[in-house]
Amino acid sequence: MSTKKDHLNWVAENLEEFLSVTSEIRAEWRFDSEDVSGPWYRGQQRKQWKLWPNILRIGCCDADTEDEIREEFAIRAPALSRFESMPTVDWDLYFLMQHYGAPTRLLDWTESPVIALYFAVRDNPGYYDSSVWVLNPYELNRRVIKRGEVISPSAVGANPKDCKPVARWLPPRWAGRMIPQSPVAIFPTHIARRISSQKSCFTVHGREADGFDRFMKGARPCLKKIIIPGHAVKGIRLNLKDYGIDDTTIFPDLEGLGRALATAYKDAKTDSPHRGVYVRIKPSSLHKEGVGVFAIRDIPKGTRIFAEENEEVFWLSKELLPKNPELRRLYDDFAIIKGDRYGCPTSFNRLTPAWFMNDSKKPNTRCDESYDFYAERRIPAGQELTIDYSSFSDEPEPSEKRNRRRAKKTK
Repeated sequence: MSTKKDHLNWVAENLEEFLSVTSEIRAEWRFDSEDVSGPWYRGQQRKQWKLWPNILRIGCCDADTEDEIREEFAIRAPALSRFESMPTVDWDLYFLMQHYGAPTRLLDWTESPVIALYFAVRDNPGYYDSSVWVLNPYELNRRVIKRGEVISPSAVGANPKDCKPVARWLPPRWAGRMIPQSPVAIFPTHIARRISSQKSCFTVHGREADGFDRFMKGARPCLKKIIIPGHAVKGIRLNLKDYGIDDTTIFPDLEGLGRALATAYKDAKTDSPHRGVYVRIKPSSLHKEGVGVFAIRDIPKGTRIFAEENEEVFWLSKELLPKNPELRRLYDDFAIIKGDRYGCPTSFNRLTPAWFMNDSKKPNTRCDESYDFYAERRIPAGQELTIDYSSFSDEPEPSEKRNRRRAKKTK
């Protein structure tokens, strides 16, 4: 059962609860169930994230910088565009910038609650809470531009007089022009398939980064938040898939198909986090004060032991090591030392069990040129894994050649 935390925040743990909450909010704001207009929704992967457009998230929020970005996009985009002609209407160009990831003050929303929910849970592994924001765009505009309607400023046949109230939110084209403080809601022209398939709509931020805050206050807030607990994320993602909501419907192109396949196989993989795990770290039988890597089940000869490891090794000369003695110990304890060269992980924060294997002149594992580890012979459960570190090459092959050879192995 959904939980109402207060008059602004709800909690929903499954698709049914989520849709029940959106229906209740819709009724509270007096949207008729048969009315095509209604609230707007925005899904965010983490509930703590603010309602900030990307130009604020990257710190380019001054008017001059934004105008430079717009001008450069307008100059360079035609040569790269798949369209026969670039948009000539200012708003359409601004929508296109947003669509292709250029920094703008536009913030994406959707008229579909399930699409917003999908974006909220899509890339969340389930370790933290997500959220879906719900906005009453008509009430927002009533307070900001004194008109209880949402304007499509670039629509064909739009009355210039009707578009004038929102024209001030466009990027400035001359010095001294003042952008309003608060955000405003607008409808885009569906110039790209994704904008149409995602039922996209936008708010345009004003000068204030936290411009939405004031609209969450008072007796009649026009912004609410539905929290999706982390433990419920995967179940909701599967529910949405059952209803045909995945990347192929949200992104109706080849990129969307690729994303959908990646998500499907990633979810299947996380069902079994023990998949491909053969070892664990324990006190070493070779070194009284150290640790080692031990088989926790039989490992057949030829098995790639760390199948999920994508770690690279790079080599540093001794003179390049840090002077700090504690940092230096990391290299002495974990790096592969060959003369005055140290084979190091890309980060000591990402040490995998492979880095804890002890040295032996009669190892039961081997390492190839790609730094992939294989069982040299059958390793029974309980036996410590060892490696001959002198066999490591301190001149690893180029990554392109390594990747080609790895691809051949998997065929």
